[in-house]
Amino acid sequence: MRTHPFEPCISKTTRKLLVGTLPPEGVTFYFSNSHNTRLWDILNAITIESKYVGKGGNNLSDDRKKEVLNNLKVGISDIIYSYERDHYDSVKDKHIQPKAYNDLLQLAADNDINELLFVYQSAYKWFVHSLEKVEPVRLRKLKLKYAIGPQQEIMFRDKAINCILLPSPLNRGTKGQTLAFKLEFYKKYILGI
Repeated sequence: MRTHPFEPCISKTTRKLLVGTLPPEGVTFYFSNSHNTRLWDILNAITIESKYVGKGGNNLSDDRKKEVLNNLKVGISDIIYSYERDHYDSVKDKHIQPKAYNDLLQLAADNDINELLFVYQSAYKWFVHSLEKVEPVRLRKLKLKYAIGPQQEIMFRDKAINCILLPSPLNRGTKGQTLAFKLEFYKKYILGI
């Protein structure tokens, strides 16, 4: 069994938390493994107020990525805390056997975070499952599919925490979800405009 390689990336100004699943083995920071993962391109475009999503964001230094997060008052974490993989060289969520989930509601409450922004359907499914306080399961056992956009408000320790599923930041995705669409969607929920 392995433990997630990174601590949640949160600063004193963090008010929203981007949530993924689990990084591939051997990367140095969240969402840094592939040019097909466009999260850093989208976040960088929001930071520099560009109307277009550039390329190469995954190659930004870890310090620059943290700067981008701080500028947007956004943190980053994953739902999986400990795990096993069928193939440790795989990047696919279907090969993950979660052993323990991160307690995202506690993390949000402890850090004055009011929104959890899920960047993958699988992250949101595992989060919803984590609320049941049962043994973690493989993704294939979680049958429900969720629509992007407003999902639910959860009350935790007298605090309302909004949970929202964003479009996947991958190059591939749902029909009609272009990078321009994703940029506007992320801008709406990160900046609140």
